[in-house]
Amino acid sequence: MARIAIGILITGFLIFYPLVLTGSNYNKLILVEIQKNSLKLFENGELKKEFPVRVGKKETPTPTGEGYIFEKREGAIFRYQDPPNKGKIIRWSSLSDGRIIKVPYKKIRALGFRIKGHHTDKYSIHSVTDPATIGQAVSNGCIGMKIEDMLELYPLVEKGTKLIIVP
Repeated sequence: MARIAIGILITGFLIFYPLVLTGSNYNKLILVEIQKNSLKLFENGELKKEFPVRVGKKETPTPTGEGYIFEKREGAIFRYQDPPNKGKIIRWSSLSDGRIIKVPYKKIRALGFRIKGHHTDKYSIHSVTDPATIGQAVSNGCIGMKIEDMLELYPLVEKGTKLIIVP
């Protein structure tokens, strides 16, 4: 069992999150700061990696709170959320620069997460096809990363890894 405290500076206030972590993944923590569009990976209380991310838009915000990674998916599939194509696999992606590309599913990774108080498994940290959306609040609540950043993060995270998402 490890006892650590992570200090986070939010709008001029230093907030400490005391954590008691147990099990094989007690030494790792993912911290997402929504206002900074930032994902940080800590190991043994030390910052190991930091990545820029995109987050949920105002209408569909990224949930905040404490949780954990419950699932790892390679080649995760994206599906349309709204009619008329609801449920169908998204095969092509329109990029901000106007290009249309085939979604590179062999490179797509996803880390499903659960947050206390939110009774759903719909949220994940996943690769995005349009890197121009990184740093923006444009998702349906998920946390998006550049494909190359997710390919770097994915092998460093195990199921059960602690997750904290702050505003």
